[in-house]
Amino acid sequence: MQKRLFSRPSLSSTQMRPSDQRFCSVLHTLQSPQNVGTIIRAHVAFGGGPVVFIGQGRPWDFKKGSQAFSRKLERLCELVFLEHDAAFFDWSLHQGYMPVAVEIAEHASPLPGFRFPERPAIVVGNERAGLSPAFLTRCEAVVSIPQFGNVECHNVAVSCALAMYELNRCRADVLPIAGSKFALNT
Repeated sequence: MQKRLFSRPSLSSTQMRPSDQRFCSVLHTLQSPQNVGTIIRAHVAFGGGPVVFIGQGRPWDFKKGSQAFSRKLERLCELVFLEHDAAFFDWSLHQGYMPVAVEIAEHASPLPGFRFPERPAIVVGNERAGLSPAFLTRCEAVVSIPQFGNVECHNVAVSCALAMYELNRCRADVLPIAGSKFALNT
C-alpha cells in the first residue's frame, strides 16, 4: 500500500514552477540521517519535485540528524513513502517518471554525457547493499560515476548530488542564490 505525506499541503502541482516537476529523487532503504539530509538539501537546490522513500517501515522521521544536513528543507518537498519496489514502479509509471539508477554495475552508462529522459526518477540505494540486480533490470537506465582516485566508491549522498548536477548543469532557468550570506560578484 502506498503511503503519502505532504510536508507542505498548500503547495499544489499547479503552484509549482515547471522545473520543480522535472525530476524526483528516490531513496531506497537509506539508513543514514546525514545522507538523507544531504540529498534533501541538494534536491531542493536543484529544483526537484517529489522525494520518494522506498522500503522504510515507517515514514522517515526528520530529526536533528537529518535536519542538521537538510536545513529543514524537507518542508518544501512533497514526500512520498512506498513500501516496496513494485509500488515504486507503479507510482513512477503513473506519475510519468523514468527510473534512472545510480549504481556501480557491470553495464552501467557513465554519468558524464548521459542523456537523461525527460522526467527522470534519480534512484539511489542503501549505503551498504546498493540496489538489487532485480531492481536495476526494471529501471530505464543505470548510470555510474567514474572515479579517478584510489577510493572504492562515492558516498550515496555525493553520488545522488552528482547525478542531480549532471542532469541540471545545462539548464537556462538558473535562479540566484537565496539569502544575503553569500554575495556574488557578477
